[in-house]
Amino acid sequence: MARPRKFDTEAAIDAAMNTFWTKGYTATSTDDLAESTGMLRGSLYNAFGGKRQLFELALRRYREGGAGGDRAMSDDQPPLERIRQLLRTGVDRTATDHRGCLAVNTVTELALREPELAELARQAFVPLEARLTAAVEDGRLRGEIRSDRPARVLARQVMAAFHGLLLQAKAGFESESLHATIDAVVDDLRS
Repeated sequence: MARPRKFDTEAAIDAAMNTFWTKGYTATSTDDLAESTGMLRGSLYNAFGGKRQLFELALRRYREGGAGGDRAMSDDQPPLERIRQLLRTGVDRTATDHRGCLAVNTVTELALREPELAELARQAFVPLEARLTAAVEDGRLRGEIRSDRPARVLARQVMAAFHGLLLQAKAGFESESLHATIDAVVDDLRS
């Protein structure tokens, strides 16, 4: 008879995700993962197969949890304010914890060495792009967002600004300058 597992799989994946998010894939050791999950190295391998497999699970968890910050966008606000809230929430969180976006960090770190992992991370951008495109389309219906470019192009413009702002916040740029840039990005969307 097999012995029952004595750990919470979901909590272990969450702990591993936070470790990878803080340290990056390459710098995270199996010992780091054992410490953060509270599991022995052998138990980690038995439960998840190894560091790479656990990282894949962590990336999926990140994506499922509103990875790109799209959950920071409240449908109760006007579209431009939804977008501003997304940008400010991400910048302010990153200015505090300096982790940035796990998906952006992964693509930046692994695009050339681990293209499959980078592609898995890139999939985290899809829901954010969809939410931003919907916000742009809603803003157009309300007459507050410009209509001279396709909605998806404007959504990707905001995503590019968002990810750039997260990198700047991670690098320690001053919050006032980042907030001024957010205002400029939002103002550029106005009709």
